[in-house]
Order: sequence, then C-alpha cells, then structure tokens
Amino acid sequence: MHRALSRSADLARVPSRAEPRRTADILVDMLIDAGVEVIFGLPGGAVAPIEDALLDRPQVRSITTRHEAGAVFAAAGYARATGKLGVVVVTSGPGITNTLTGLASALADGLPVLVIAGEVPRKSYGRGALQETSAYSLDVVHAAKSMTKLAVEIPDANVAPAILSRAIATAMSGTRGPVLVTIPLDVSTAQIRQPMLDVQPKLVFEPAPATVARVATALAGAKRGVLFVGSGARGGDGPRCVRELAERLQVPVMTTPKAKGVFPESHPLSLGVFGWGGHPSASEYLSKGVDVLMAIGTGLGEAATNNWSDLLKATDEFIQLDAEAARIGRSYPVTVGVAGFVDQVLPLVQRQLDGMALRPRVARQFGVVRKDTGDTVLVGSENKIAPQRALWELQQVLPRNTLYSADMGDHTFIALHHLEIDRPDGFVSMLGLASMQSGIGAAVGMKAARPDQTVVAVCGDGCFAMGIGDVATAAQEELPFIVAVLNDERYGMVEAGHSAIYGRSPAFGTNAMNIAEVARGVGAEAVVIERLGEILDLGLAAMVRRVPVVLDIRIDRSIRLSRARVDFIKQTANRKSVN
Repeated sequence: MHRALSRSADLARVPSRAEPRRTADILVDMLIDAGVEVIFGLPGGAVAPIEDALLDRPQVRSITTRHEAGAVFAAAGYARATGKLGVVVVTSGPGITNTLTGLASALADGLPVLVIAGEVPRKSYGRGALQETSAYSLDVVHAAKSMTKLAVEIPDANVAPAILSRAIATAMSGTRGPVLVTIPLDVSTAQIRQPMLDVQPKLVFEPAPATVARVATALAGAKRGVLFVGSGARGGDGPRCVRELAERLQVPVMTTPKAKGVFPESHPLSLGVFGWGGHPSASEYLSKGVDVLMAIGTGLGEAATNNWSDLLKATDEFIQLDAEAARIGRSYPVTVGVAGFVDQVLPLVQRQLDGMALRPRVARQFGVVRKDTGDTVLVGSENKIAPQRALWELQQVLPRNTLYSADMGDHTFIALHHLEIDRPDGFVSMLGLASMQSGIGAAVGMKAARPDQTVVAVCGDGCFAMGIGDVATAAQEELPFIVAVLNDERYGMVEAGHSAIYGRSPAFGTNAMNIAEVARGVGAEAVVIERLGEILDLGLAAMVRRVPVVLDIRIDRSIRLSRARVDFIKQTANRKSVN
C-alpha cells in the first residue's frame, strides 16, 4: 500500500545528508537515487530499520507480499517490465531462505533483482540467536553465492554505502542478475556520514572488424538463412536492431520461448517460436535445411532448442552472438562466435553491410503457422472449452498491448504456442528455472510497473494454489490484473508424463479446491468459465477495475496437447532416469 505521510512531513523528518544519520536511512536514500520506486517484501524485526526508514519516503511504494519467494518473483516481473532494478526487503532466517528459489530463477533468466535481508546483531553471532543465518549459523550468504551474481554481508556500517553501490552496479551491469545483501541489525541502526560515491560501470564490447565482416558476409550471401533470437535481445535497442537487420536482409526470424514477442509474431518474416511450445513454421523451415544460422542473445539451452534438436544445423555458417562468452559453442559447435550485447554488435554488422554490394532484396513472407488455433479446436468430448480456444477468446476481447505472463505446466506450452505476441515486453515466462508460482508473482510486479496496461497471468490450477498469496497481495494493493486459470483439476503435465513413460499414473488431482471461492476469499473477483463463447460475452475489460479478476476456466480434459509436448516429457524423463 502507499505510504501515508505527506511530502512536507517527509522533508521535515529526514536530516541533511551531511549530518551523521542512521545507516538504514542512507541506504534507502541510495535506492531512491538509483531510481527505485517500488519495493516488495515482508517485514520482520531484523529488517525493521529499513521498513522504518521507508515511512519517511512516500515516493517509494512498499508492497507487502504473502511469501518471500512471491516478493522476488514480483520484483523480477517488475524488472522485466521496466528494465529497472527490482528490489526486495526481507527479514533474517526464513525470510532469507524463502527467497532462494526466486533468486535462482532471476539468475537463470538474467533479471536484475536486489534482495536486502536483515540479520541478527553481530554480538549475537554463533550464540543461537533466533533466526540467525550468519556465517556462524546457516551461512546463507555462502548458500546464495551460486544463485546470485553477488551475495555479501555488510560487516560494518561505514562500508554499507559502498557495498550497496557495488550490489546495484553488479545487478544492472553486464549480463544482469540478482544480488543479495544482508545487513546486521546493529549495522542498520548505526550512525554514519554518507560518503560521495561514484560507481558507474559501463561494459562495452568491441568485436574485431574481421569478425564483424565475416558475419556480415555470411548473412548477405545466405540463400536459406535464419535468425534465431533469444531473450538476450530483449533489452535496450535489441528488438529494433534485430528487426532492422531481418528486414534489410529479408531473412526469416524465429525466437526462443523466453524471447517470445521480441520479434513481432504478426510480422511476415516471423516463423514464431522454436523450442518448447514452438510452431510448425519454425521446425518445417529448419527441416528443409539452412546454410547460415545466426543465434542472437541465446545460450541455446534445452527449452530454446527443443532438447538440443538436430534441426539446428547450418551447412555453411553457425554464428552465435551472446554477452556471455562462456556460452558460445557450449551447446552447438559454431563457426563464428561473437561476445557482445545485441544492440552493440548488430549496428556494427549493419555498417559493414553498408559497404557491401548487396543484391536487391524482394520482400518475403513466411508467417507463423500454429496447430489447433482458437477457431479450429473449440470444444472436446466433455463439451467444455478447449484451452487454446480460451486463450484465443481472451486475445479477442483484450487490448493488443496486453502483457502476459505464463506460469509453469501444460499451460506454458499452450500460452507459448497459441498467444500471438508482438511486443518485446508482451510476454514473460521464467523458463530458466521453471518454478511454479513465478508467473503469478511476476504479474504482480508487471502490474505495479505498468498500472495503465492490462496484465494477464496464465496459469494452471496447481500454480494457482501455489500462488494464491500473490493474488491476495494484488487484491490488497489494488493491482487489478487477470488470472486465467486453465483448470483441469490435476497436475496435468505430471500425469501425462507418467502415462507416456509407464502406461499408468498416480492421481495427482486438485479438484478439492473451488478456485472461484478461494479467489473471492482473498479479495479478488472470480468467474467460472466452461463453455464456448463465455469469455467473449463476459465484458472482461470492464470488470478489471480495482482488484484481480480470476477466471476459473474449466477446460476440456479430453483435449491433449501436441505430440511434441509428449515427446518432450519422454525425453526429459528418460534423460533424468539415465543420469
């Protein structure tokens, strides 16, 4: 909720920055100077000085979530929607440990999130203090190092400003990612003077001219080339650079699942998604052979490559552009590797093309081909709405600039395959770690970031149960987004996997929960959808006013997803059983 104090009261209570002040106040002012406008988290004794300092700064909106993992997912969604730093404030002990899944997810997806966690006073270290996680106890900083770009404790108040500056710079520079800073209670309450600090790192990649020339020559001479675009192209001018290059060369573009929307799916050069939930237009183009393939901003992981498909081959040149040099050639052998940011390297390629005698390019049209679109599969044998039809109806009644998130499960594949996304910020799915609850939590942050845009969280009934606290947070904070629950009353992907591999499955049902009643119980509005056309007739856009609207879409259980999805389940399970 918004802080209630007036601006005049704020100015009256905050001392001059030249005077000794509480460390917590200095750190909060540094966050404001860094452009932070929203903070997510849960309160607790060890972090109380930070919460107290926020009372005097009403320009920062503080959103109290129901679980610390949800706070990190919300901050990650905020970071994805804005490109800014997402900030989380939590207490010690379980307050920190509950953030670890969110931190790991933000690291896997390259999202800049700063978690500030309280810690017990230093004099209590190693003495069995309640909720201690210092190096003398659970040592959570050490535990978080593999899940963050930086994890550090502030050992003394006088170094607190420098450490926070370093943490912010680390999160926002290079390949972005999460950082964790813990602050003992006695450090946050100590009186110090604020130093003048200047930590402004800028990473610039300068590939060799010969490398750029080879990339340009290969692309210009390609007879059946393709650009394969990953989420590393989402930031800055990356989407514009990709589009300009594709249009100049009239080369088709396909995206990874995480990069859905980075290249407009309605564009005639778009082949859609390759990888999990991908489109036949992409795989069919590859199956006919390509001579030059350029992977742009993707590490070519499992989700992006549909389990490292052999379709991703090129007869002449396989070019990989990625900001992480260690990922180049890790999944596929490359002929040219370029370490750099998309919006720094592609303009160099364009300038190289300026000096080449290019043959005239005739406008080409490829287009995304989907299977079972909303106007072909309407209902199943249960006479209930098909999941793909439900998403089709949603897109008919909502604005074109609607922002979508997808949680993890069968519905992820449905959303990846059937939603048409034309905006770089139009789709979020945290596939790096693929954590349930991440999509609903992200929607909280997306709506906080973009209050004037429609936001939809696509999830299943299992994810809804895990993320109900995030719906409650949105209701309390008056963040009105839509939760589209594709409800099959079971953990459908798991059951399908067991059935595909073993020919039978335990019953992983969720039908004891009445989703609509639960949603109303936490302050949201709710509507049950079962039949064809009910979403079209709902007047949904007018319903989304003050609190979330939960659509309990009771989909037809007789409709199975694509054969590719079943094959994916088999391949993944067999690989894990062998390992």
